[in-house]
Amino acid sequence: MENILLKKSFHTKNFKLLKFNSLWGYKGIFTTIRLFGKEPNFILVDQHLKKLNKDLRYFGIDIKISKNFLTNFLNKYSKIKNYDHLLRIAVTKKIISLSVRKRNKDHKYFTAEFFRFQRALPNFKNLQYKKIISLQKKINLQKEEILFYFNNKILEGSTTNLIFVNDNKLFIPKNYYYYGITLEYLIKNLPYKIYRTDINISSLHQFSEILLVGSGKGVVSISFIKQFNWYRSSMKIYNFLSKKYSKILLK
Repeated sequence: MENILLKKSFHTKNFKLLKFNSLWGYKGIFTTIRLFGKEPNFILVDQHLKKLNKDLRYFGIDIKISKNFLTNFLNKYSKIKNYDHLLRIAVTKKIISLSVRKRNKDHKYFTAEFFRFQRALPNFKNLQYKKIISLQKKINLQKEEILFYFNNKILEGSTTNLIFVNDNKLFIPKNYYYYGITLEYLIKNLPYKIYRTDINISSLHQFSEILLVGSGKGVVSISFIKQFNWYRSSMKIYNFLSKKYSKILLK
């Protein structure tokens, strides 16, 4: 599923190199940062690290991850010359695991499938992802996403946040999901009003666009959802958000 080009684990106390452990299923926090360009540019790194370190404190993990630490890691271990990659940072009380994988280009016609599921502690990007990973292995993540719902309310994608569009009005789920860094950035820089509301799974046909946003995907427009016979009827907001997101790659 993932082509990991670089992976290292370290002890949190002395940074001694350990055998790599993905840490999936452990008690801890992770985040994924897009790397772009030759330097590389860490996309929205300040926001990612602020949220990561805040959540680590909540979990009682006494360590702070800095951009300098990440830069030194890449300088020491990476041989990549030009980046469009994803850096995953996973942290528990005893282990820090860092991995870099190539960011795949998404298919022009993107689809999705709903699955009844709600993540444990959904407000945190925690490492309890084994169920999600098992679901992802059944699909092609370059052209498909799994959308989670619970009690008939739509929550989030397996790797993304969701934006729903109806008549130039943008809607996002009210709660019980991880409010991602890319979603936060886009919402803060939009001229459109955002409505936080419960979005019922039976209300899909009200929306002309359903968008996926995240560090890996950037901004993706879902073409259709066969499960509910839903097809997009516009790409207006997608085109606007896609251009807005592209600008941060050049900063």
